Amino acid sequence: MKRAHDLSLTHMNNYSASHIKYLNVKIKNNGMKRIILYLCIIFTVFVLLFIPEKTSAQRVNSLYFLDKTPFHTQWNPAMAPDKSGLGLGIGNISLSVQSDLAFSDIFVPSQDGTELYTFLHPSVNKEAFVAGLKDVSSLSFNSNIDIFNLGIRVLDKYFTIHSGISIDAGTGIPKDFFGLFLLGMNKNEDNTNFNLTEMNINAMAYTKLGVGYSMKLGKLLSVGINANYLQGIADMRMGFDKLTIGASQTKWDVTSNGYIQMAAPDFLRLKYGENGYLNGVNYDSKTSGGASGIVSALPKAGSGFSIDLGITAKPLSFLTLSAAIIDLGSIKWNAKYIQRASSNSSYTYDGAALNETEKENQSSTEVVDNFEDIIHFEKDNNPQSYSSKLTTKLNIGAEAGILNNHISFGVLSQTGFAPNGTYQDIMLSANLKPSSIIQGALTYSLLHGKRSSLGAAINCKLLFLNIFVAADYIPFNYTPQMIPVDNSYYNMQFGINMMF
Repeated sequence: MKRAHDLSLTHMNNYSASHIKYLNVKIKNNGMKRIILYLCIIFTVFVLLFIPEKTSAQRVNSLYFLDKTPFHTQWNPAMAPDKSGLGLGIGNISLSVQSDLAFSDIFVPSQDGTELYTFLHPSVNKEAFVAGLKDVSSLSFNSNIDIFNLGIRVLDKYFTIHSGISIDAGTGIPKDFFGLFLLGMNKNEDNTNFNLTEMNINAMAYTKLGVGYSMKLGKLLSVGINANYLQGIADMRMGFDKLTIGASQTKWDVTSNGYIQMAAPDFLRLKYGENGYLNGVNYDSKTSGGASGIVSALPKAGSGFSIDLGITAKPLSFLTLSAAIIDLGSIKWNAKYIQRASSNSSYTYDGAALNETEKENQSSTEVVDNFEDIIHFEKDNNPQSYSSKLTTKLNIGAEAGILNNHISFGVLSQTGFAPNGTYQDIMLSANLKPSSIIQGALTYSLLHGKRSSLGAAINCKLLFLNIFVAADYIPFNYTPQMIPVDNSYYNMQFGINMMF
């Protein structure tokens, strides 16, 4: 990688379609790969080395009002099913993604509709793309897999023992970041300022082992609690108090005041270039000790505790009210496993003019390749222990039933408190419960449905075998190239359990 101060800044005005084409077709070779790595390294290493055949997930809200679903206490500890149940491995697997950008924003069809391009393609109007962005574009990823889950019904009480693996990740990308690398300098001004201060990354993987208890208090109330012990696998955080770039024809004036820190096993290390600046994350196969060493080393970087609290009330025979707070807790990371790099300085890059061949072949890729140097993260030899909060969720629901509750209508409000901000959803649900054998739900999100998606869930019990599958944001509006339009929220969940 060339030093950023060797980069010509005079050709920022020359971000032509041919330059962007290089970024589009050679993305695997440039520095953006490292930036993406900061977000997904924990998830990638964990999935590839530990559970390569399974994808994990957050709870899907379309299942909330299907009371025959096993281990319903994961949505609300007070909402226990009427049967005991056992789940192993594939008892509960799910995935959830929330973003400010829809697939139809990222993938654009050609004028004749025969091809599909990304927003980086030369034929795409990048000025229009950047103009349509929010000040900060966010992306959140949540996942969970239950390894073991046992629920036992004893009269009006319900006991659970559960263990699983969870991943929470998110990032915020400022609008000026896209403007810097897609549009470059304003051609009508001598100097263009880019504010990247809101850029942030967080990613955390941990295991959970817990017990739960719920009980009825008369005919009107039910209460429940889950207590969970958490073991941290890995955690990564990046943020800035200030990150600005003032770009002119001959230099960049940069102010960088931020940090990146990673709590992880010893076989994952932040790496630095000859200039002393951070330039990636390194996996040390010798330190890992092979597959068995990786498995034994993963849940050692941190530990913590969380609780889930829930209550339901039935003021009328046909009406059920419910409220719960889920994943209220945090993980404290051991200073022994923490690596940290930080920046706190202002500096200038001076560039020399490149010939036309160099401009054609290097302009866009060199800017991205040198982004780590632009940030100027230097190693911190005295990292301190810190804590990471879980993505806490507040669920408030109401369900009204008719025809002896064989048909019901519900509304659920969920607010999530993630490290990089909050998100909210309000879901309407129509539920069909003809028998104990089968239940189904059709749902719609008032905040994220955008008249282009519906949710659905089905739970089927055949003798002792119970199967459920659900998704909250199933798109039904597509481009001719089968790209979902306006839909930027996706999740799914399924499981196979024994109930007795």
